[in-house]
This record gives sequence, structure tokens and C-alpha cells, in this order.
Amino acid sequence: MFGSRFSWLCAASILAGTVTAQLASAQMTPNNVLAGARSLSFLQPALSGSVTAAIVYQPGNGASEAEAQAIEHALGNGLVIGSLTLKPKKVSADALAGLAGAKVAFVTRAASDRQVASAAAQRSIITISSDPACAQAGLCVVSISSGPKVQISVSKAACKASNVKFGAAFLMLVKEI
Repeated sequence: MFGSRFSWLCAASILAGTVTAQLASAQMTPNNVLAGARSLSFLQPALSGSVTAAIVYQPGNGASEAEAQAIEHALGNGLVIGSLTLKPKKVSADALAGLAGAKVAFVTRAASDRQVASAAAQRSIITISSDPACAQAGLCVVSISSGPKVQISVSKAACKASNVKFGAAFLMLVKEI
């Protein structure tokens, strides 16, 4: 009896770890938000002071709303990274005029990448996503994915479109695509 309970607990633990790993790569985690925020310190010219960090989500999409909530929670009342303070502001993917004044946008997976990319590029906003495909397609400046380790990718095309430049030392540490 004890052996079967132990086996069941081990199996449940392995399954929970697998599901947790899949969820971590499926959306922005607090560590991903922190990595994204820290990547901003390598911008040239550097950002400083209080900066609006938009959180772009798709209303009515439960996963997008949950991811937006997680990002907002990770940013708190203002995430301080060096001389930069990121102040969260939720922006509906249906109302991208709300990006006005933002310098950074965390983009949830369900938000329309093309529309967000266009609106962000017009305003020179640095877009950060947990979806590697977003950076690969040139629609997000930075993508941060989790797995066994955190992988940061920077899109050359999205940087050019948004008029964003990172320092050479940072680009040597990340995957530039």
C-alpha cells in the first residue's frame, strides 16, 4: 500500500513538473519579466527615470488576461532596475492608441503581434514577449523563453523598425536573429 502511494506521488510530482515547465514557457513568468527589464539597461541611449511599461493583452482571452495579470504583478507598483523604474499600464490589443507615452511593451502571446509591432514601431517602443516566434518573425524586439534555462533573443528587424539599439556587449550574450 505504501509503495503504490509513493509511486503515485512520484508520478504526480513528475507530471506537475512537466506541466509547470510547459506553462513557464507558454507565458511570461516573473523571472522572464525581470530578465526583460534588465535587458533594457543595455539600450543605447539608456532609459532612466520613471518609464511606462505597457502590458498588451487580448481582452476576452483567458490565457492572455492571466499572462497580463502575471506581468502586472511582477512589475508591482514600479519595478526598479538601476536608474529605471518600470510603471505598468494595461493596454488592450483592441485599443493600441493606449501605447502612447509607453517606452516598453510586454506583449502577451494571444495579442496580435503584427498590429502591436506596427503600433510599437511607430512610437519606438521596445516590445518584449515570451514567444520566441515573435522575435523570429521580426515582430518583437526581445523574446524571453524559459525552459531548462532562460533564452533571450533580440530581433535585428524589430530593432531597426523601432529604432532601438543595444550595446555590443549585450548582443554577444544573447541570441541575435
